[in-house]
Amino acid sequence: MQEVLGCFQERLAYSEEPMEDLAGEREMRYKKKENLNARPYWKFAYGKRKTFKGHENFHHRGDIKLVGKENDMQECKECHRILPLTAFTSGSLRSDGAYYLKKLCRECQTEMEAEKREVRKNAPPKSEVCDCCHEKNNLEIDHIHGTTNLRGWLCTKCNSGIGSLEDTLEGVLQAAIYLEPNTEKIIEKLNEIK
Repeated sequence: MQEVLGCFQERLAYSEEPMEDLAGEREMRYKKKENLNARPYWKFAYGKRKTFKGHENFHHRGDIKLVGKENDMQECKECHRILPLTAFTSGSLRSDGAYYLKKLCRECQTEMEAEKREVRKNAPPKSEVCDCCHEKNNLEIDHIHGTTNLRGWLCTKCNSGIGSLEDTLEGVLQAAIYLEPNTEKIIEKLNEIK
């Protein structure tokens, strides 16, 4: 307040403008600044407005904001049934505060967690190196899905890589043939590794 009064007094001393005009001018300047500050932050970013994919496509479960409309359906990645969104639990958080839903239904998620607990309970002690690449990385348990049979201890890279190839020898061999079309070289390399 003192700053405003000081500004008026200073301008009155050097000017013959009436007091009302000064007050109105000061008010207009303040409104301009207010309007600039009221702009959403994303309008300043690289000159374009950021929008979120499907920003209006969400619903609430209690206090939790979830991606997708309440009456939408989703396919379970494990059992391949098409179920309502209520059959899925919340997963990772999106930048606008909504949660993505997990790709596994609650039933499959529960079975998978029980399977993992059983495998961990019966697992041998953690090895020093990855059973696949023989490097000292973050090791995790690898097991045959649908059973409690442990394959071994793998690093995160090897476990996710083999998982991406569908945990099958056929998938790994197809990748090997893609990298090296000459199968004789693949056989030579296998003999070297053994």
